[in-house]
Amino acid sequence: MKIKSTKGVIKKSKKPGTKKKKHLSKITTDDFFNQDFETDVNVNDNNDEVEESIHNDDPESSDEDVDPIQHKKSLMKLKQTDPEFYSYLKENDKSLLEFNISDDDNNDIDDGNETERRHIPNTDLEVASDESDYEVDEESSAVQNERIITLQLLKSWQEEIQKDRSLKTVKCIIEAFHAALETVAESPNPEPLRYKVEGGVVFNGVVQLCILHLPNTFKRFLNLGSETQFQPHKCKRFGKVKGILKSYLTDLIKILQNVTSSNILTVLLKHLHQMLPYTQSFSSLTKPLLKILLNIWSTAEETVRVVAFLSILRIATTNKESVLDMLFKAMYVKYVENSKFVSFTTLPGINFMRHSLTEIYLLDTNLAYNHAFLYIRQLAIHLRNAITLKKKENFQAVYNWQFINSLRFWSELIEQSNSDSVLRSLLYPLVQIIVGTIKVIPTPQYYPLRFHCLQMLTDISKETGTFIPTLPFLLEILTSYDFNKKHKAVSMKPVPFICILRLSKSQLQENGFKDNVIDSIYKLILENAAKDSHTIYFPDLYVPCIMQIKAFLKKCRIANYCRKMKQLLEKIDENRKYIETERKKTVIDLKNMSEIKNWENGIKMQGTSISKFYESWIKIYQSQKLKMLTKNDAIAEYNLPTLKKLKKRKSNEESAEESDEESDFELRIKSNEDKPEVPTKTKKKKKKINKVVPTNNIDLPTEMTDIVQDINSDDWD
Repeated sequence: MKIKSTKGVIKKSKKPGTKKKKHLSKITTDDFFNQDFETDVNVNDNNDEVEESIHNDDPESSDEDVDPIQHKKSLMKLKQTDPEFYSYLKENDKSLLEFNISDDDNNDIDDGNETERRHIPNTDLEVASDESDYEVDEESSAVQNERIITLQLLKSWQEEIQKDRSLKTVKCIIEAFHAALETVAESPNPEPLRYKVEGGVVFNGVVQLCILHLPNTFKRFLNLGSETQFQPHKCKRFGKVKGILKSYLTDLIKILQNVTSSNILTVLLKHLHQMLPYTQSFSSLTKPLLKILLNIWSTAEETVRVVAFLSILRIATTNKESVLDMLFKAMYVKYVENSKFVSFTTLPGINFMRHSLTEIYLLDTNLAYNHAFLYIRQLAIHLRNAITLKKKENFQAVYNWQFINSLRFWSELIEQSNSDSVLRSLLYPLVQIIVGTIKVIPTPQYYPLRFHCLQMLTDISKETGTFIPTLPFLLEILTSYDFNKKHKAVSMKPVPFICILRLSKSQLQENGFKDNVIDSIYKLILENAAKDSHTIYFPDLYVPCIMQIKAFLKKCRIANYCRKMKQLLEKIDENRKYIETERKKTVIDLKNMSEIKNWENGIKMQGTSISKFYESWIKIYQSQKLKMLTKNDAIAEYNLPTLKKLKKRKSNEESAEESDEESDFELRIKSNEDKPEVPTKTKKKKKKINKVVPTNNIDLPTEMTDIVQDINSDDWD
């Protein structure tokens, strides 16, 4: 029996303003569920199978009594029985109709079991949550796989590589070195590492272990001797160690780029010098290694530069064919770039670069000739443009330190080359360029540049035995410049021409300018006279020099200048008389050059007075020049005050003798001038003053001093 619902009751509830409309606006799921079953209830004959779910708006009814399956069915039946009310619900409360049931509920319903209502998460959220959990687990497992390096582990590795000849421990050490490198070098694509280095102490321990023990370990594994020159790639067991060796050398090159401490960099470069024979087997590492070494050679501190050059020289001697051509170009460009500014601080570095570059070029004179010809020709083009065009920019291209230092390098290279070397063919064009540089602007403002060029010509003539007329350029200054002109300014100390090419107008007005000019002329004429003192043509060659010096002495009214030039004139005239008397003793055939050479060698072996005087004088001059470069003469020259702590007074009698103005510190002024004799009353006081250590007696490094120390493990503490 089916009970039919009356539509009139439901239709009346949809009218606006009625209580039924107000009740529907607040309808809940349970209310609608009850209302539905009031209208549609299936009554079976068997009262046990009738499902009663009418609550009649009982407020004590709960959601747990609601069956979602039956609710779904009733909603679908409502669509057929009352479509107008169904459309109303669809417009106003759509979520009430969209009631989803999970598959688990359907399965439970099929089994006949009752299920509880529960929230089922979205499928997408479950997948995303699983993947993120998996990633976290992977990272945590990767961190757990990293083994942290400790000092105890490093100590055990050190003991193992000294006893065991296998590569197992060596691989672990190299992997730890790579992990240590990753802590200081930022890599764009970091790789998972086996070891982890934490802290500066462990980092230093890893690097120290590699530096002190790996070279001997590799030698022991490859059965190499103690010789420094060896070829590891020819060993039978090199194939086993090739991979880890290349990895270690690559990391060693990288760490050189990230080290800033000069002490640590020196230790690393010494270690690299030991490992250089192994780089011969890996040609791909040569260019990046040379690039780093050249940068250190040109910009680092003095000690680091020396060690870097030793590595460059070793690479150049072992790989001449593939490396020399590139080294000639790169090192010369680095030298020119770093010689742009010359001062007392930069001059030692420039001199070192020039000397070391000369050694590299002398490794292959035939290849060096090709580079020298091109670069000297380039200097000649700059000089020609300055002479012909006569523009400011062309003059500046010649009158600068880079041009002068380039001339100095090529002149030094030709001086040190053998007499039969192909480089000697470039002597004449180089001398012509230097002479032309002097003549571009022959004014007093550029006297320092002239002296630099004349010094180069004098050195070339001395080393090669070639006659180069330099005296006319020196005597021209004595005749053209008025040294009697009063100066407008007084300088405490003459301005040295060592680091100057051009003088300003204010410097030309100082008395120090004329003092330096006279000193430079004195030095260069004396050096040329000592160089030619044993030659058979000395009396004839220096007749014009004697005449012009005498003319200068007649015009000059400054006692200091006259005293110096008069001494120089006496030495030259004495040597002239000596050569003339020696020539009269024997008859020499001027056409026989061998006979003339034998006679000159005999005079040179005996020694002349002017050459002996020059040898003693140049020692004093070089010591003064060295003090000037190292600034050790600042106190001695300027008489600066020094502080000296006096000893404690022993008795009251001694304290009464001393002045009341004296305190625990006394100001002393040391001067080089002769001091008047001290009265006898101050003898006790003078004894205390004599204990002051002279400030100008500073020990200077000798040529045999080893400025590069051996590898010291204390540097890593």
